[in-house]
Amino acid sequence: MNAGLRRIGINAGWLLAARGFQAALSVAYLAIATRTLGLADFGRFALVVAIGQGISAIVGFQTWQFVVRFGTPALIAGDDAALGRIIGLSAVLDFAAAAIGSLVALGTIVLLGPLLSIPRELYGASFGFCFAMLIAVRSTPTGVLRLEQRFREAAVVDSVLPSVRAAGAVLAALLLPTVGGFLYAWALAELAAAVFYWRAALRERRPALSPADLRQVAREEPSLWRFLLLTNLSSTLTMTTKQVTLIVIGAFAGPAAAGMFRVASQLAQALVKATQTFSRAAYAELVLAITKGSDRALLIQLTAVAGLAAIAMVGVAAIFGEPLLNLIATEQFSGAYLPIVILVAAAGLDLFGFAFEPAMTARGHTGSAFRLRLVATLVQGALLLLLLPAFGIVGGAWATFGGSLAAILLTGWGVFRPSPDDPQRRPEPSPL
Repeated sequence: MNAGLRRIGINAGWLLAARGFQAALSVAYLAIATRTLGLADFGRFALVVAIGQGISAIVGFQTWQFVVRFGTPALIAGDDAALGRIIGLSAVLDFAAAAIGSLVALGTIVLLGPLLSIPRELYGASFGFCFAMLIAVRSTPTGVLRLEQRFREAAVVDSVLPSVRAAGAVLAALLLPTVGGFLYAWALAELAAAVFYWRAALRERRPALSPADLRQVAREEPSLWRFLLLTNLSSTLTMTTKQVTLIVIGAFAGPAAAGMFRVASQLAQALVKATQTFSRAAYAELVLAITKGSDRALLIQLTAVAGLAAIAMVGVAAIFGEPLLNLIATEQFSGAYLPIVILVAAAGLDLFGFAFEPAMTARGHTGSAFRLRLVATLVQGALLLLLLPAFGIVGGAWATFGGSLAAILLTGWGVFRPSPDDPQRRPEPSPL
C-alpha cells in the first residue's frame, strides 16, 4: 500500500466513524419523523426538504474543491497570505450564493406549493427552513479542514448536524408534532452545524476579505471562474437530480408516494455513507498525486477497494433492508423495501466510481467532467419519465440506478481512456 492510499485510509477512517454515527442518528430521527407525521405529512416534509436542498445545490458553489485545488500550492509554499485570499474569496462566494438562493426559495415555494399539495399555512415554515439551509454555508470551512488534512476535527464537527436533528426531532414530536415543527428542528440543526464548522476552520486561518485581496486572487488565478462554474454545474447535476426525482414523484403521484420514496432514499443513504466518505478523503490526496504524476496508480487501487465495499453494501441492504424498514416505519411504508435495494445498488455504483469525477476535476478536466455528468443526468431524466408512470416509486428507483450506471461508464471512460501523449496531465485551457 502506497503512502497516498494509506493517508486516504486514515482520513477516511475518521470520516467513516463520523458517518457511522450520523447513519445511526439518521435512522433514529427518520423513525421519529415517519411515526409522528404519517405517510402523507412526511411526504410534504420531504418535499420541502428536497426544495431547500435542490436550491442550495443550484446556487451554491463547490468552494471546498476550489479551496483544496488552488490552496494546495499556497499551502506547500507556506504562503499564508495567498491562502487567506483564497479562503476569503470562497467565503464571499458562499454567502452571495446564499442571498440569491433565499430569493429563489421564496418564489419556488409559492410556485410549487399548489402543485406539490403543500398547504399555504406551511409556506412560512418552508421558507424558514430553506433560508436557514442556504445561509448555513459550510463549503468553505469544509475545504479548509480537508486542505490541512484535519479530518479528525472534521469528523467531530460533522456530527453536530445529525445530533441536533435527532434532539430536535424528539422535541418536535413532543411539543410540536407537525410538519412545521420538524422543519424548524431541521433549520436549527443546519445553523448549529455551520457555527461549529466555521469556528473549527477559522481557529487557525483568517480569510482576507478586502476588495483588493479579492481582486488579487482573480489576477493570480485566471482559471478560477471557469473551475468554479464547471464544478458547480457538475455538482448541481449530481445533487439536484436526487431532489428533482423526489419532486417529480410528488407532482405525479402525490405526497404519500414522495414520502415512501424519501424513506427508501434515506435508508439507502444511511447504508452507503462510505460513498461520500471516501470521495472527500481522496480528493486532496488526488490533487497531490497529480502533481507527482502518480494519480493513475492511485485511482486503480482506490477503485478496487471501493468495488469490494460496494458489493458488500448491496448484500447488507438485501439482507437487512426489510428488517430495518419495519423497525423505523409503520406498515404504510412497507412498499419501500424494493426501492431501498435498488437505490443501494445505485449508490454501490457511485461508490465503485467515486474517484473518477474528482480525479478529472483535480486534473483540471472540469469541462469534460461536466459534459459526461450532463449526459448521465439526461439518461436518468429520460428513464424517470419512462418508468415512473408505469412502475411508480420502483420506476423512480430504477431510473436512479440507470443514471448511476451511465455516470460510472462515462466518467470511467473519461479517466482511463488511452492517449498516446497522456493529455490527462494537461489541464483544459481556460477561455479567459
